[in-house]
Amino acid sequence: MAHRPDVLELLTDAHAEAERLVAAYEAVGDPERRTALAARLVTAVERRTRAEEAELDPVLCRVLPDGEEVVAAAARLRAEAAEAARRLRDADPGSPEAGHAAGALLARVREWARAQSGTGGARHAVFPRLRERLTPRERRRAGAAVARRLAGDAGDADAAV
Repeated sequence: MAHRPDVLELLTDAHAEAERLVAAYEAVGDPERRTALAARLVTAVERRTRAEEAELDPVLCRVLPDGEEVVAAAARLRAEAAEAARRLRDADPGSPEAGHAAGALLARVREWARAQSGTGGARHAVFPRLRERLTPRERRRAGAAVARRLAGDAGDADAAV
């Protein structure tokens, strides 16, 4: 039987992938390659946002006593990351604005990851709290729903947990 990652593994991997894409963007000088990477980043951030809003946020509100506050903080981080990704996509690949947008996006992605993982003194430490409150089966079911959304197939990814 194939390994079915849980929601926490999937979202951790999605953050790492976004960081890799930003690093690749910063390392590449070719404008066409940078444009393609910026487009991939926008798509990744948008899919990640939709997946979290549809699949993770309802779970947070249901299982965490401060779930509404956690969701509000997450929404702010997601909006900031999406705005930075759009600025990166819209900037001339060789411009200072592109460099600033890439740095802002990387900072937002890292802040988003810290808030969820609880590293770096993050206030809400969402993932450790979910690991305590959800069974492995619930985390895998949520992971399957998030995976469909990250792949761009919202399909019937309703009520994962």
